[in-house]
Amino acid sequence: MIRSGVRPDGHTFPFVLKVCADFAEVKKGMEVHGAVFKLGFNGDVYVGNTLLQFYGNCRDLRGAGKVFDEMDERDIVSWNTVIGVFSVNDALNMFRSMISEGMKPDSVTISSMLPVLVELQLFDLAEEVHAYSIRMGMESDLFISNSLIDMYAKSGHPTMASSMFNKMKVCNIVSWNAMIANFTQNRQEVEAINLIREMQVHGEVPSSLSFTNVLPACARMGLLSTGKEIHARTFRMGQSFDVFISNALTDMYAKCGCLNLARKVFSMSWRDEVTYNILIVGYSQTSYCLESLSLLKEMHSMGMNYDIVSFVGAISACANIAAIKQGKEIHGLLVRKQLHMHLFVANSLLDLYTKCGKIDIAREVFDRIPHRDVASWNTVIMGYGMLGEIETAISLFEEMRNDGVEYDSVSYIAVLSACSHGGLVEKGREYFKEMRCQNLEPSQMHYACMVDILGRAGLFEEALELIKGLAFEPDVNIWGALLGACRMHGNIELGCWAADHLLKLKPDHCGYYVLLSNLYAEAGRWDEADRVRELMKSRAVKKNPGFSWVQTPDKVHAFVVGEKVEDLDLFARLAEAG
Repeated sequence: MIRSGVRPDGHTFPFVLKVCADFAEVKKGMEVHGAVFKLGFNGDVYVGNTLLQFYGNCRDLRGAGKVFDEMDERDIVSWNTVIGVFSVNDALNMFRSMISEGMKPDSVTISSMLPVLVELQLFDLAEEVHAYSIRMGMESDLFISNSLIDMYAKSGHPTMASSMFNKMKVCNIVSWNAMIANFTQNRQEVEAINLIREMQVHGEVPSSLSFTNVLPACARMGLLSTGKEIHARTFRMGQSFDVFISNALTDMYAKCGCLNLARKVFSMSWRDEVTYNILIVGYSQTSYCLESLSLLKEMHSMGMNYDIVSFVGAISACANIAAIKQGKEIHGLLVRKQLHMHLFVANSLLDLYTKCGKIDIAREVFDRIPHRDVASWNTVIMGYGMLGEIETAISLFEEMRNDGVEYDSVSYIAVLSACSHGGLVEKGREYFKEMRCQNLEPSQMHYACMVDILGRAGLFEEALELIKGLAFEPDVNIWGALLGACRMHGNIELGCWAADHLLKLKPDHCGYYVLLSNLYAEAGRWDEADRVRELMKSRAVKKNPGFSWVQTPDKVHAFVVGEKVEDLDLFARLAEAG
């Protein structure tokens, strides 16, 4: 065009710059910027706004800032563009500059600024922006309304978000998705599921984001059938291979305890780091912990980078199978990556070493954590209590208070458990009373600890009085603690009463049958012991076999009695050979 002698006008450059931005032709775009100066269009506000957009789309914030500073004239589009381009903190500063220069924000400004204020957690300022939009008559603008729903949802005000949604005369798919996310984020799972059905009644077709937002609600509530309905719907709509939906489906199945279905979705879908992390964490909480370590290796072989979630899941798996060698290897990798001081990672390492009985290493990790939280203290207190170092556990519990960390319900479970193992009845009573004074309502687990403390000390009347005075039905933890204490002291009558409740609550749990049978056997009442075993057989309840783990240089093998592990035999032969 220029070679032909035709002079570009103010409408030419925006089209050319847009093409340069779309194809990431940064160098060409900068050449066009040079032509803008040469031909004297640098004072044209329309061309200047297009240059801002170009540099913003190319993520050249320095270039965008320079263009903005050199503009002779700026309109509302200039300000909106630069606010949209800059990062969160810079965007807020630009918004303040805009106000100070007397430029009135429009609906685009408001809808752009609300997410910025949410990101900065400046919810009071966001409410002021809302008030401004009402004064200016812009509250009913679709983009502003959608941003306000998102703002109130993320600030923990679901009722205000619902009020905004209900006042809207016109909704689009973004409005519905924002409301579904609002309910899911604020633990209103049933409402989220009902809303995705309601939007279809109103003729709105759910998008992939709709399903991605609602599937965590199904996962949290354990609504497997509803999750399967959504899975079927995404399959019919051809969306099930979307990586965000497949990840949400994998997560839903894993959290509903259906890891076999989660693995099928995993095998049929595109995978990213999130996909692997979901299964690594999922398997780490089951008896198939070895799968977590296999997936971690596979993830590396696929060229993917580990993140904090990957490491936390793998460490948790190592802790649950006492794979100390693999756990130490992961710890070494974390040190090399300088991630070992990350609080979540450090707490996971504490859990690993305490469960593996390496309390000295756990204490070293604990002492090096710069900012310990309540989970850090709880884990190390629980670890010392489990290993019988009761005085240290109680000392740490008292030290926790001096460190300015507030106790939570788990803290009291940890210290009550330590008192139980140490036979410290008075200390246990003291902590239980203290917990109530701090307005922490005792849970079933706290009462189970108290029953265990009293039962181990042979104080069955007090334990019985505690159980009968409960405002709720005792669960298996409480009855199990009582049955265990009865076996310790040979209290058959009370043990039978506890076992009766246990077998009603958990008729398929083999451990309670075995415990009751052993109680009878130790008292020499063999007929009753045999009857319990026969009852167990008639209900088709089988005792779970005990697993053993053996570590070879790069693998952990799990096996039961009589099982042959080929890899282990090969390793043994190689060891003998050399």
